[in-house]
Amino acid sequence: MQAIRVHAPGPAEVLKWEETPTPEPSAGEVLVRLKAAAVNHLDIWMRLGSVFAPMPIVPGCEGAGIVERLGSGVTGYQKGDEVVVTPWIFPDRPYADPPNLSVRIFGVARDGCYAEYVVAPAHALLRKPAKLGFEEAASVPLTTTTVYRMAITRGNLQPGESVLVVGATGGIGVAAIQLANAMGARVFATTRDTRKGTRLYDLGADAVIDSGSDFSAEVRRLTGDHGVDLVLETVGKATWVRSIASLRRGGRIAFCGSTSGAEVHVNLQEIYRKEITAFGSYGGTPEEIRRVFRLVEEGLIRPVIDTVMPLKDAALAHERMERAEHFGKIILAP
Repeated sequence: MQAIRVHAPGPAEVLKWEETPTPEPSAGEVLVRLKAAAVNHLDIWMRLGSVFAPMPIVPGCEGAGIVERLGSGVTGYQKGDEVVVTPWIFPDRPYADPPNLSVRIFGVARDGCYAEYVVAPAHALLRKPAKLGFEEAASVPLTTTTVYRMAITRGNLQPGESVLVVGATGGIGVAAIQLANAMGARVFATTRDTRKGTRLYDLGADAVIDSGSDFSAEVRRLTGDHGVDLVLETVGKATWVRSIASLRRGGRIAFCGSTSGAEVHVNLQEIYRKEITAFGSYGGTPEEIRRVFRLVEEGLIRPVIDTVMPLKDAALAHERMERAEHFGKIILAP
């Protein structure tokens, strides 16, 4: 089969288009012929070496395709079924920790979805919703489930509250705006690209703010100097101080990423004097994945595809994401 492989960490050029043997499913596994694979920042972090992975490895933590062959002991699927490969491989044993903290990830712990075929444990698959195309289905699991856990499970977003989505035009931000709007929240969104910003209103944003400005001052102006109830933060170093300043007294900040850097300045007096609560959030659980797909099937969240590119152009896709040129998800098609 044809696949993208990384042999050593480095720039986008280390993504090599190669011929490699088609994998065989072991007991409990399924061979999936992929029709689409989503590009995520996690793939870039792995490629750069900031997330450890055994190399050579096929990147790609989520995809969608058709069941080609079953390993022994697999029930519930048959050849020809249309499925989604979810990012997280949960442990078989009873969960000693929250299941999202005990996972292995496709494209990091084992070969992923930048290929014509991938082998996946049967429990890492979901049936593809009939109303979604393969590209749309591949774009849902990682970002939307991560947002669900960050905003709902951890952030406890309630109808009628106000939420600020920082870095709103990537996959996480696009899903966050839709989910918060579906919850009945008042949604503020930041972006440094004014051309993209106009599209955020269509997704449910009530106000779009230039992230290159002091967006916290604008948030406070729009909320009558009150601040928002919840900030969803994915950018990190470049925006953290302004995100904290955007919160009301007793507000919450939930964060799941650090695309601009993980080392941030924290003013402890500001945190405790305003009784701010901060939540780290990581991935999602099997139940949260199922809830997300129900929301998608009900039409409350719709996948937003930036572009679909041939699999062999994975390096160009990574460069597009690194330059923040995308709006929504970038998809690779074998």
